[in-house]
Amino acid sequence: MPALERLLGLARVRRAAAAQPERWLQRLFGLDPDTVSAATLRRLGEAPPVDTAASGWLCADPVNLHFAREHLILADAATLAIAAHEAAALVGTLNEVFAELGRFEAPAPDRWYLLPHTPPRTRFVPLSEAVGRAVARCLPEGEDAGDWQRLANEIQVVLHNHPINRAREHAGQAPVNSLWLWGHGTAPNGAQAPLAVVQADTVETRGLAKAAGLDPQPPSPALTAPTLTVLETLARPALHLDLEGWRAALGALERDWFAPLLAALRVGRLRTLQISAPGERATLELRLSARDLWKFWLRPRSLDALHNTLH
Repeated sequence: MPALERLLGLARVRRAAAAQPERWLQRLFGLDPDTVSAATLRRLGEAPPVDTAASGWLCADPVNLHFAREHLILADAATLAIAAHEAAALVGTLNEVFAELGRFEAPAPDRWYLLPHTPPRTRFVPLSEAVGRAVARCLPEGEDAGDWQRLANEIQVVLHNHPINRAREHAGQAPVNSLWLWGHGTAPNGAQAPLAVVQADTVETRGLAKAAGLDPQPPSPALTAPTLTVLETLARPALHLDLEGWRAALGALERDWFAPLLAALRVGRLRTLQISAPGERATLELRLSARDLWKFWLRPRSLDALHNTLH
């Protein structure tokens, strides 16, 4: 990947504290990730969006629970290929059975929500931290955690007996046999975008932009103003330990982003470029300007060489 390696060789690299990408972005927009409602932010990014003042939303994402040896393991909707009609039927039944609880919604087959009548007083574990892990280590904690755990068990019974899941199992597909509840918090009031233009294609980041009063744009390297572009194509294959998918996504970033950005720096259409890569071990901040391209003594640096500096 010559363009990425050239950018890595030219950039001034700063190592900052480790951070989950979602929490890093929330801080970038001036929000407290310990209190803000991730569910409300994500729901804002859906179509149609909800009122930015709403704060009672929970993500109620469809998942599959299965035993691996002695542990109950969670697989998220990325592995389930849920059809739109299946999501509609399952959510319809949940709304019938649990009408006194609140309202379920499914703007997308793999992203479901619950707006409960009574806000929880519970700390939930985000879905990204539970995927592939033993469910027993990711249970909710807090004042009414027991009530929500009992609700989760009741939902599992309803889903287990649903004709949609019987049909899926008959067809050799994993059933949608549970929901993962998470993301409760305060309304994202006071969100402020770090730049006047935000490009994003995931609902989470689009919701952040909308909370800050911006209309998010689709990602494009043809920049005409100071722009925050959030590229999350590596996140899903990394979460699922999909090495080939991760390599393919990185190759697409080289073609669609690193090469065009390097070309824009060379001709002066882009003055400065900062790449921020938050992760579990560290957050990398790489910054370079068009003038750095004149530093002929700076050699390209491979991604592997950069990775070795983290040890």
